[in-house]
Amino acid sequence: MKVLLWKELLEQWRSYRLLAVAAVLGVMGILGPLTARYMNELMASIPGTPEGLEAVLPEPTVDLAVAELTDNLAQFGLILALLIPMASVVGEKHSGTAGLTLSKPVSRFAFLLAKLLALLVTFAIGVGIGLGAGYTYTGMLFAWLPPGGFLVLGCGLLLYLLFYGSLSLLASTLMRSQLAAAGMAFGLTLVLGLLGTIPVVGTYLPAGLPGWGRAAATGLAVETPWKALVAALVLIPGLLLAGWGALRRQEL
Repeated sequence: MKVLLWKELLEQWRSYRLLAVAAVLGVMGILGPLTARYMNELMASIPGTPEGLEAVLPEPTVDLAVAELTDNLAQFGLILALLIPMASVVGEKHSGTAGLTLSKPVSRFAFLLAKLLALLVTFAIGVGIGLGAGYTYTGMLFAWLPPGGFLVLGCGLLLYLLFYGSLSLLASTLMRSQLAAAGMAFGLTLVLGLLGTIPVVGTYLPAGLPGWGRAAATGLAVETPWKALVAALVLIPGLLLAGWGALRRQEL
């Protein structure tokens, strides 16, 4: 298992996926507080801006900075979580790497688990860099918030992104081409987004975890969304097991 995980981590590094995740989330972490602080001034300085527009824009506050930071990391992280694992299995099946790896004394479950753990490491690094940058800029531009809240935000974001990464990994396992895997992953994400608009269903979806973390980061007393938290902790290994069940029936 250690060898498989090391192989996946090396692949993340050599293919620049780890670098891409770290760079994108790092930049988004910086832009969140900067946008909150200077958006009004920027809009007012643009020639032709309608008079009074800056009056309807939200005031630059620390709450707005955390909100912008969370939205940036969640939105761009979601895109990365769908794209990064998209070709991880189907690409190896086409290149023959999967068949070569599984011809050795390696179980198909360990093969998929190593990919999921590599995703966990990759996004933990990316979220850590993004939140570290965001926390620093929020402190410099607004106020220094308790770091414990940002730790909760990091955990919420990581579970949220890992869930969608697991969904994309399942699509890569089921489909026969990268395009089909991408279509399935984005299609399921769209369906989950629509289901999330139903209050009864939305409380059970991991999409509520970034909002919980955002509230904790701003110091608000918020109830832990146990339904969404437990659902994420159950669905992530559940998606892994579903992919394992499908991979067991495939000829490589």
